[in-house]
Amino acid sequence: MNGFSTYVCLLPAACVVGACNSTGDAGVSAAPSYATDVAPIFNANCVRCHGAGGTLNAAPNPDGSPNTVGMPVTCYLSMYEDTGDCSVGDGGIISSTCKRGAHFCGTPSGDPPTSLVSYYVLILTQDEGGMPPPPWPALGAREKEVIRRWTLDPIP
Repeated sequence: MNGFSTYVCLLPAACVVGACNSTGDAGVSAAPSYATDVAPIFNANCVRCHGAGGTLNAAPNPDGSPNTVGMPVTCYLSMYEDTGDCSVGDGGIISSTCKRGAHFCGTPSGDPPTSLVSYYVLILTQDEGGMPPPPWPALGAREKEVIRRWTLDPIP
């Protein structure tokens, strides 16, 4: 086989291998932003409980039945910035007016550093308490890759 024939034969195989992107990151920005890339995912999958109407809600299951997960206690994913008084007061108490936005929840902290979003969306499976909770469908590989990249540098 001459060089041209080899190239022509291998080109379709290379195209097939390139099309089978196992990480689901085709078309994912290297530096996704909250407004353009992450908010649409949160709005479609998370905001029903984490921030709809400016509140944390125990949203019903997809069939309308009551959920068994209960109401979340933090992460208003419908907004980027915190609102209210989020300063730590006496005894480590934070004001009840504090609403932690996606930036706080997506920013890694602790040792080892991880964010609330990374922990509940990327690390835990739904069976382990990961989000969104069953019976809502789990996020797809592309959605998780967008969120993973965003948590590396959670820009607005």
